[in-house]
Amino acid sequence: LVALFAALVASRAGVADGSRAAAESFDEEALVRPLPDGKAVFVAHFRQSAPLASRHFESFPKAMAQIARETRVAEAELSFTQGRWDDKRWGRAPVGTKPIGAELWASFHAPPANASVRSSATDSADAHSEDWDALTAHMGGLFCASLSRMNAREIVVEPALAFSRWNGARDATRSTRRKKHGSLPSESVCVENLTPFLKLLPCRDRAGVAEALASRTTLFGAPYVSMSTLVETTKSGDDGEWRVVLTQTLTVALDRAAAQETTDDAEKPETRLSRLLGLDRKGKEGISGACVAARLSRVHAETHAPFAAAATSDVAGAPREHTALCERSASKDASKALVRLKTWDLANMDARPPFANGNGFFDVKLSRDAGAPEPRAPLVGYAPEFLAERHLTGSGNRDGGVSIELRRHLPSSDRKPLDTRVRVFQALPWYVRVFAHTLKVTFDGVDANVAASRSVTDLGRNHFDASSAPELLGDGEVEGLRWSPSRDRTRPSVLEAQLFVPSSVSVVRVSARFEKAFLRTEEFPPDANRGFDVAPAVVAFPPPRVIRFFRNLEGMDALESPLLDRMEGLVVGGNTQPAEVPERVYLNGLLLTLPTPDFSMPFNVITLVCTAMSLLSGGVLSALTRRPAWAGFKEQKAEQKKKLAELAKRAKA
Repeated sequence: LVALFAALVASRAGVADGSRAAAESFDEEALVRPLPDGKAVFVAHFRQSAPLASRHFESFPKAMAQIARETRVAEAELSFTQGRWDDKRWGRAPVGTKPIGAELWASFHAPPANASVRSSATDSADAHSEDWDALTAHMGGLFCASLSRMNAREIVVEPALAFSRWNGARDATRSTRRKKHGSLPSESVCVENLTPFLKLLPCRDRAGVAEALASRTTLFGAPYVSMSTLVETTKSGDDGEWRVVLTQTLTVALDRAAAQETTDDAEKPETRLSRLLGLDRKGKEGISGACVAARLSRVHAETHAPFAAAATSDVAGAPREHTALCERSASKDASKALVRLKTWDLANMDARPPFANGNGFFDVKLSRDAGAPEPRAPLVGYAPEFLAERHLTGSGNRDGGVSIELRRHLPSSDRKPLDTRVRVFQALPWYVRVFAHTLKVTFDGVDANVAASRSVTDLGRNHFDASSAPELLGDGEVEGLRWSPSRDRTRPSVLEAQLFVPSSVSVVRVSARFEKAFLRTEEFPPDANRGFDVAPAVVAFPPPRVIRFFRNLEGMDALESPLLDRMEGLVVGGNTQPAEVPERVYLNGLLLTLPTPDFSMPFNVITLVCTAMSLLSGGVLSALTRRPAWAGFKEQKAEQKKKLAELAKRAKA
């Protein structure tokens, strides 16, 4: 009877473990794309999901589920970035770009009405602030980063438009969830941040796509490397179950020319992916196989003429091929370029060990036709429609200004510009005192009527009366404006604007003047003479017209790929529904110089004062402790020694 009971318990435990494993999913994918100017981009994409209410997991990282439950996070994204992506030369990044340093933005679910918050706070704003503090503490400890500095209220802001979903319409897609955003441009990115990133994966960097990230020196020696971790809590539509989704993405731009190999065929210079990622220096010849916990494990190679991609061996089987048409940016006749996508399934790899045959590793070979010149510009589908820059104006230690410039980018003369809308988000620290009356928006040099623009909160209305539109002085329009002034040592200033840019406008400028505040001595950083880092501004564009491959359509070869769905701006799940995720472009960071005292002067003053005080106190102490009887002390001692010597002689006699 005891044996029967034990067998029954074991069978039920096995069923529970099997159902738990079935409720969890893990997908891993990689993409390699040749870039102009002798570069190549490699993207590693990992997506995990599990029930939020589970207490035990098979492959999902338990720490992330605990953080999601503890902080009631609805959506949070943390990124670490080194270097800046060059939009003009490389085109759009496959999965978007991130700012230099560390950035964290999050939205939270409202606390239950009948539930108590962790403290005595009852206001939802206080509850969200507590959730934000807890999130920064947990994420900072998990990723070995100093995110505790984001708890300072002079850094954290609450954007209304920049990080919301938007399909490019005039009315904003409003959300009842409050968002918080913090940025640390001076945060250094190193291996200490990558190691926790890989520990969240079921196989870490021992197998699967993450095995290609073994060379740390190659990753952090690249001109651009970015790691992002996105946590979402969503409600399933079938059974109403809450699930937590973890999406990890690593994007690195590598030097393709430096990893080029000399082959017998001089007309086709080749570059292997393993050499590009520095795996050859780690004694590896490629990816050994898929992660055992992966539901999908695929490698994509996206190329167009004069580039080509092929596997070095057939261990992963024949690739699945998909195509797309795109205009060439460097061609005056706007001829179509055939973009090819090859997909290999790592689950089909030979299970035998590498020493059983010479093709035990999977590797991709990138080649270029030597007869064709190296492309200097991206395809139209990759090229951004606007190039954004930000710079400081003015001189001196008191007054200054900041200017954001959007310039329409037409790589092909036959490409027609379209009307579009742009959202601008700019947060400046409190010691940059911006004057609201100096805010100016110009369209091709013509001023727009900023004072007559609507508030951002009005953009959430479902209906808009065209007769109430602001009067325009030019062809452009400021459709919405939100301005939150700063408070000294309390909160930064925030500017958010939605602009309508007609097709006839080529240059848009948003500028304002400011005054630099004086800081206290203890408020300066250790490297005060270097300057103060100002977080980059964010410019949001409608979902771009990107290249979409002929897949997941009726009569086409269906290809399920969360990575390609994200690249093409679709809802993850293998359908063609737009995700309404805007394209966010991070502008360059700024280095602001403030009135800085000469910190060597206190040292000189302290040294001089201490020297004077030592001389003074020494003289005073000597005068106070000296006794008059001590004046003839030496003569008395000499007389005593003389008398003692005479007594000693007499005693001997």
